[in-house]
This record gives sequence, C-alpha cells and structure tokens, in this order.
Amino acid sequence: MDMKRHAAALLGAVLSSAWVPGSHAFAGVELGAVVENAELPALGGGKAPLLGWARASVFVFFRPKQEHSLETLKQLARLEKELAGKPVHFSAVVSGAWPAGDVQESVAASGIRMPVLLDQGDALYGKLGVRVHPVVGIADEKWRLVAYQPFEKINQAEVLRARIRRALGEIDDADMAKVLEPARATMPGDDRRFVAKRDLNLGRKFLERKAYQKALDSARKAQERDPSFAAARTLAGQALTGMGRCAEAAAEFDAALALDPQDAAAAEGKKGCSR
Repeated sequence: MDMKRHAAALLGAVLSSAWVPGSHAFAGVELGAVVENAELPALGGGKAPLLGWARASVFVFFRPKQEHSLETLKQLARLEKELAGKPVHFSAVVSGAWPAGDVQESVAASGIRMPVLLDQGDALYGKLGVRVHPVVGIADEKWRLVAYQPFEKINQAEVLRARIRRALGEIDDADMAKVLEPARATMPGDDRRFVAKRDLNLGRKFLERKAYQKALDSARKAQERDPSFAAARTLAGQALTGMGRCAEAAAEFDAALALDPQDAAAAEGKKGCSR
C-alpha cells in the first residue's frame, strides 16, 4: 500500500464511526456488538422486527413534531427510494408514549415507507441506551452495530448514504473519509472551519474512548481556529462532563447554544450535567 492510500485508510478508520454526546449514541451497545433484533408493535398494526435479513439494517429513533427528526426521516425516505432493490432493511422507532396521531402526522409528512415500531414502555430505548433524537443506527448482516449518526446540519444525507454503502461493501474507509471530510474550500473563512472540523472529529474519537483530556485539547484547538464553531464548545462541554467538571461544562454548553440555539447535543449535555 502506498503512503497516500495508507494515510487515507488511517483517516477513514479514525472517522468512520459516528459519535454522540457523552460517549455513545447508544449507551447500551458498543460499536461491533450485536444488536438485539427486537420485534415490536407496528404503527399500521401487527408486529415488525427492528432489523432484517439483509446486508445492512438501518434504524432511526425519532421524536414526532421535532424539526431535526422530521428532516432525518425525509432524508431516509429519499434513501429508501434510491436504494430500492438493494439488500437494505429500514425501520423507524418511536416511544410508545407519543399519541398515535402525532406519530402518524410526522410519518405522513416525511414520506417514509419503512415500518414504524412503537416501543411500549420504552423497553428498546432502555436496552440500547438511546440518548439523543434523532439518531440513526446501522447494523451489518450479522446484526453488529457498525455505525451510528446523530443529527448533523451539514452533509447529513451524504454521510448517511455513505455509511449505508460502507455497510454494503460498496465503498471502503478511504471513500468514507472523503465524505466525512469534503474537499478543502477556497474561501479563508471556510478553510478555517474545515481545519476546525478535522480537530473536532479527532476530539470526538477521543471522547468515544473516554480520553477526556485529549478530547478537550482537540476542542480547544477547534475553538482557536474558528471561535464561532458551536460544535467545538459542545465537545469541550462533553469532555469536561466526562472529567467531572460540570460547572465548566455547563458554561461551554451555554456558549454553544448562544452560537447555535438548535444544537441538540449541547442541550442534551446541559440537561445531563444538571442532574
């Protein structure tokens, strides 16, 4: 393997798994672990499984009447059509506590055709340890969790498509890295954001490994490169939370929300730190 390809493969390995506030999107299941194929009541009647006998199983936990959940469902609806005929199984999961009318309204607005599973008593939520909404999980043909993706404002549809294609074996880690780190922009401001995102992605990986000081250092570098980057402040808050420094973490989450009031990760982090 030549040096360029080797470097791309390493970058892909670092960036190919998604991250989430705290440490994991699914606190109850690690990447690479088998996901229990729960069978739940379906919105249209009967029961349906979370996963399928397919090369890739894609499942999303969402909340009705939530903007980011609706956007993610719409993206998945487009992917359902685009990937029709390929060995991909889709499903959506919602807490059984939501009124059926609210769920039906969101499903109709999104255009998804996948089964919608009603998690009565939030049993599946509890087993998987779902922490944020929306979050998309992807399992391989052996039902091992290979990726998860919380909501991202930028490039989410492309990332989801690439993660599914990676699970199908259509692309490799180097291709995945290109999607996660798009070509460098030419404008100076965009260039700073590009480099800051690289620091952020590395910090998120440290966070996943509970290397909190390294995650905090990466967050600080991203902040220095782009002071308006809300996600960097959120990452700093998550790292500080992991270190038990909740007062400082709360200040970081507040700063992130001041920059981006829609930052769901910062809002979740602030709630968690106040418990």
